[in-house]
Amino acid sequence: MPDLPEPDGPAEPDKVDKVGESAEPDEAGPVDEPAWRARLRRSGFGQIAVVLVTSFAIAITAWWVVRPSATEEPRAETAVVTQVDIEGVQSAPVAGDAAPAFEGADIKGGPVSLAQMRGKPVWLMFVATWCTGCRTEMPDVKDAVAAYGDDIQLVVVYTGESVSTVRSYADRVGNDFTQVADESQAISASYGVMGVPSHVFIDADGVVHQVQVGLLSSDQMARAIEEVKAG
Repeated sequence: MPDLPEPDGPAEPDKVDKVGESAEPDEAGPVDEPAWRARLRRSGFGQIAVVLVTSFAIAITAWWVVRPSATEEPRAETAVVTQVDIEGVQSAPVAGDAAPAFEGADIKGGPVSLAQMRGKPVWLMFVATWCTGCRTEMPDVKDAVAAYGDDIQLVVVYTGESVSTVRSYADRVGNDFTQVADESQAISASYGVMGVPSHVFIDADGVVHQVQVGLLSSDQMARAIEEVKAG
């Protein structure tokens, strides 16, 4: 019987397991995930992008929750008062002081004098055409004048602005009351104005009844007018 050839060595292990290993999903990501997405996810840039997107979403949500309603009335205690620099500003009058006298012309050229307004309370309002708070409260000012026009004299003083600037602004927004362009800031300085809007309520005898700095609500305006009327 012929001798059979001896095997050269032990049989090689079956390679099926290795093939099977290559079919297992990559630990770094799903099998179906595109390579570019997996690389982006593993990269530092991808992590930063996720953080930025998440932060932006949180910020938008927070704004939506705390944003003021369009129907909410501005409140004086939360209003921002815009500071103004007045050359030669004096100490502001307080309740009980004689109101500093002033005279000049309104934007239509008519005379304006505090002395000539004796006999009826005066609401002296210091503003600026660029003042956001002043613009915000102006609709309430107009309503107050319409309601109390026979009991109060409103004089709006524009601090440090020219007649042409004030006239153009008044025409644009429809302001139709006594308005004075205090370009020299003389009136503002005599009343110690350091921020706009500012309100000075003067009684019929020319005595300061109340001084308020900042945005006033419609209720505050009505209350101040009622109080200065009563003396």
